[in-house]
Amino acid sequence: MPERSQPIAARERRRHLGGFALAGLAGFGVDAGVLSALVALGLPAGLARVPSFVAAVLSTWAINRTLTFRTSTRATLREFLRYILAMGLGLAINYATFLLALRLSETAAAQPVLALVPATAAGMVVNFLSSRHILHR
Repeated sequence: MPERSQPIAARERRRHLGGFALAGLAGFGVDAGVLSALVALGLPAGLARVPSFVAAVLSTWAINRTLTFRTSTRATLREFLRYILAMGLGLAINYATFLLALRLSETAAAQPVLALVPATAAGMVVNFLSSRHILHR
């Protein structure tokens, strides 16, 4: 079926999902980079994950608002705080999965970046639904 004949809503959903996935990939890179740097400096992985996640959230917020959902209004602190609040459940799932992976896997404990993979996957669906249905309607 040609792209033009598909309903606009379906195309928009695919664009949102693709953009959200790309933003997530960029956020994963930021998260992994900051986590690795802080662990290399001697911070325990569980503690290093807090600033690495904050850096990832900042990057994904910026990418999602401008590219994925094409929000045209000016960014505000209130909007960012709503984003953090909406991502709260995803954050909790992500962080709990990260800590669980560190605890259950000697490999992940030795290389904490590996624990980011299941953690990111666990929080991604919740965060997408929150972004799409709460923040960027």
